[in-house]
Amino acid sequence: MEVWHHDGKLYEVNSYYSLPDDAWQYELAGLTGASGAAGPYVAIVIPDATPDDGPFTPRPAQHALVHLGGGQLPWPILRKLIEMVESSGDLVEEQRNAFPGGKPFPLSLNVWNHDDKQFEVNSFHLSETDSWCYELYEVKPETEDNDYIDLQIPDASPEGGPFVPSPARQVTLAMHGDWLIPWPIFRRFIDGVRASGDLVEIGREVLPTQELSD
Repeated sequence: MEVWHHDGKLYEVNSYYSLPDDAWQYELAGLTGASGAAGPYVAIVIPDATPDDGPFTPRPAQHALVHLGGGQLPWPILRKLIEMVESSGDLVEEQRNAFPGGKPFPLSLNVWNHDDKQFEVNSFHLSETDSWCYELYEVKPETEDNDYIDLQIPDASPEGGPFVPSPARQVTLAMHGDWLIPWPIFRRFIDGVRASGDLVEIGREVLPTQELSD
């Protein structure tokens, strides 16, 4: 178990084998704040190809899932979690759908398919927070679910002129509802935002880490 620190908030990180899911799980949860409200929750779940025989053997990355709970997660914390999972070697046979030439996805109504599911991505200015917003949701006919995520990039010059992205340390992933989505869709979403040039990494912020024993 580790605890990561960012902007005065704490995030608990665990990595373990989940017997009910027959999968290896990388789990991050924001520690409960003073108000008693639960913090954000993200888990990357990698199914075991041989659950009844021998040590953990990861299935191809196309079968991995991302469990997103409600709440807001700062970009530096999300980036560190992604890097932790990708450096583990557990995402095997991953086929990244890159954006050639660094070109991002178009501004609106990008339709992506994965297995029998369909997802849409939009990009727009969010006036309530003076931010540029990248939004991902699943197209579910005849459903009342309102599960989606959006990556909000504050405008460094909100009073006028074109959008100027603030440093990435101010970017926030907002998670709405309780959602389980395919890892390839989530990773493509992150790749597309990065290709836009709006995630401005000024140096590489090193997040304090505290290891805890049981």
